[in-house]
Amino acid sequence: MEYLHKFLPIIIYVLIMAIHYALSRTGIKLLGFVVPVIVTAGLIYTYKTGDLQLNLVGTIIMIVISLLILSVEWEDAQKRN
Repeated sequence: MEYLHKFLPIIIYVLIMAIHYALSRTGIKLLGFVVPVIVTAGLIYTYKTGDLQLNLVGTIIMIVISLLILSVEWEDAQKRN
């Protein structure tokens, strides 16, 4: 059960990335902004509660990497539409 508690945030963020992939394929550009805000807020929340078990620099790096991945995916989807 302890392993599930450690991997649950990772599973949640992978699911959020998959949702963003599906939503970015729609023609609504605003949806490409909503999911990165949710990811950033979620990472800050897990940092504050200690669930992420990273220091501040690690959390910032994870936020930047997540936002880069989401923005590249959104931009690629907008080029295809």
